Amino acid sequence: MKLNLSDEPLTADLLAESLRRTGSAVIAVNGTSMHPTLQFGWRVYLRPARGEDLKVGDIAVFRGERYLTIHRLVWKEQAEGVVRLVFRGDYNRMRERVDPGAVVGKVVAVEVPGMKKGLERVVAIEPDILAYFYRASFAFSRVLRPLLPKPAAPDGPIGPIGRAVRSAFAGVERLLSYFLPERR
Repeated sequence: MKLNLSDEPLTADLLAESLRRTGSAVIAVNGTSMHPTLQFGWRVYLRPARGEDLKVGDIAVFRGERYLTIHRLVWKEQAEGVVRLVFRGDYNRMRERVDPGAVVGKVVAVEVPGMKKGLERVVAIEPDILAYFYRASFAFSRVLRPLLPKPAAPDGPIGPIGRAVRSAFAGVERLLSYFLPERR
């Protein structure tokens, strides 16, 4: 989900500097890719975070190609000593592979609008059902990885079993997203 900020790279630099100096920042959400966890117009509270320190399931802000994005960390890949973070919006299926250095901050709370002006409330972001699912899947894969055969080519075809596993994983993701709270 894009954030309600300009598309200039300077914006990401200013946000990173603000987080470094003050230890926090508040920004507005502009988009629906994290719905229902984060909704359009809500304000999110950020704390500085390094990509290496994020846990699978955390929600973070990172620098995209031309804008800042806020998505959930769903996986950590490591190939030939290079770590890549895999992010995904709760409402979309596209995954983005990001360098850990692109992470600007971690979402720690959200300001939910009230029925009337002045009745807003700030709610801490706690791990939800999707966060626990991604953490359990990641831990399970780390245990199984040494037991599985090595792929012939890193970007080669995955075969029918791999496709079935990916399809089942995507189905569970969609199913669990129905259990996310609509409003906090």
